[in-house]
Amino acid sequence: MSPVVSIVLPVKNAQKHLSECLDSIQSQTLKSWELLAIDDHSIDGTRLILDEFAQGDERIIVRKNPGFGLVDALNYGIDLSRTSLIARMDGDDIMHPARLEKQVDFLSQKKSIGLIACKVEHFPQATDNERKGYQHYVEWTNSIITHEPHSINRFIDCPFAHPSATFRKELIRKHGGYRNGDHPEDFELWLRWLSMGIRMEKIPEILLSWRDQPDRCSRVDPRYSQSAFHKIKASYLKQWLENELSLKERMIVCWGAGRVAKKLFRCLESEGIQVSSFLDPDPKKIGKKISSLPIKAPDQLPSPKNCFILILASARGAREEIIEFLTSKKYRVGEDFLALA
Repeated sequence: MSPVVSIVLPVKNAQKHLSECLDSIQSQTLKSWELLAIDDHSIDGTRLILDEFAQGDERIIVRKNPGFGLVDALNYGIDLSRTSLIARMDGDDIMHPARLEKQVDFLSQKKSIGLIACKVEHFPQATDNERKGYQHYVEWTNSIITHEPHSINRFIDCPFAHPSATFRKELIRKHGGYRNGDHPEDFELWLRWLSMGIRMEKIPEILLSWRDQPDRCSRVDPRYSQSAFHKIKASYLKQWLENELSLKERMIVCWGAGRVAKKLFRCLESEGIQVSSFLDPDPKKIGKKISSLPIKAPDQLPSPKNCFILILASARGAREEIIEFLTSKKYRVGEDFLALA
């Protein structure tokens, strides 16, 4: 049976949960897949587990990463793949049985969509504040289904859980694959593809269990730090602003003057994005300045034909309140304002 989808699974020291992950792949209702398991120089029992599964299943292909790190492993796995569809997976996560079947069927029927992801469940249950932050992120990303909201919300955070995505391999050939650098490799790829007009959606079902553990890359690797996210967002936002002809004569106003907003502004500033002023409802901040730019009250908001708003406020619930306020003032998301936090 020829495969119709290639699962790319980079793994490094993943022995604790790897068997459970591989079991979930072998339990897929879609049987015509190949698995490219790329061992990134593991020093535990990862390779033994992979080889044991491969001996009993010819669909599983195990290779050692010829480079070093996640990006090299991902690109090597994609290069080895024999199909036109690439499904991402991580060694500590669990595919629900119908994941591949539903994503492959979706891409077969909707030729205009380049990437399809799905809703995910975050486990184990969050107990501390840091893990609750990930739970809130999962709730946010699960609320975004169709392409337009993904495009509009792309600068807030990474719009997909990486191992939930399946995409057309031709996108790699046309627009490039994963890139090494001081940035989250998946977020950079999605921002690049979205900037090129690639349409992305989610199947509105939970088809992946996304494991959260203390040593996950997004917690310990500086490429996934808040600063790294700010920098890559600012870089692609600069491109977006330059391509929007309707913004040429409008000043840019940032809404938010808190600690996170200031850090994000510094990244905008380093990209050469010219900001005219800040808005913040906090009376203690009104009248002060950030980099010589005044902080004003929201009631001093210019009309949408004269300005474009970048929402930098990061307090939980603040973005929603600001969007509701701007919408009441006839500001249109994507045309008169965008959220960055």
